[in-house]
Amino acid sequence: MEIGRLNQRITFLEHRTRVDSIGNHKAQWDEVFSCWAAVSVKSSAENSDNGTTKEVLSLEFAVRQTPDTMRINPTTHKISFRGLTYNIDSILPNYRSLDYMKITAGTRKAGDCDDIY
Repeated sequence: MEIGRLNQRITFLEHRTRVDSIGNHKAQWDEVFSCWAAVSVKSSAENSDNGTTKEVLSLEFAVRQTPDTMRINPTTHKISFRGLTYNIDSILPNYRSLDYMKITAGTRKAGDCDDIY
């Protein structure tokens, strides 16, 4: 892949639990680092659930394989791109050439209910 194709800035978010002054635990997503990526649409679908229309968008991010990106975990990290937060579905490192890795992530644009995190 040519370096010029990495033309979109993405930010990785990590799930952390904070304890406030009176001992309450609160979950939050903190920015860990950002990098350049090549972004392409993998799939886009719209479905209706209980009268709520949900648009599901899946993107593929190609990023350089670095120590920071190699420690990304689908259960503890998300991607922020153009004002939307994407849940990481899969990570495909390239162990042969060790240059780029592909990350597949999806979001729901409408009917989103991510308050459970």
